[in-house]
Amino acid sequence: MSMDIPNNNNIAGNKVSNAPKGGKRPGAGRKPIGLTRKISLTLPPAYWAEIDRRCYNSDYSISEILRAIVEDYLQEADLLDTSK
Repeated sequence: MSMDIPNNNNIAGNKVSNAPKGGKRPGAGRKPIGLTRKISLTLPPAYWAEIDRRCYNSDYSISEILRAIVEDYLQEADLLDTSK
């Protein structure tokens, strides 16, 4: 009687790990950059068009664009502590 014993190789003959993938692991995931607060923001269509244009012409998200605008404003108004 012949028994098929599984090996730890894929079809290309490379070793395959039996370790589980995904899930919660210590140190895994995106590191937080601050406190997340959900808001609803009403702006004129021209403002949204400019934000969309900036996102389209770069690799930045809407959140990154708005965060940069807020940070610039607070720094110019001398309201942001940049010593941290």
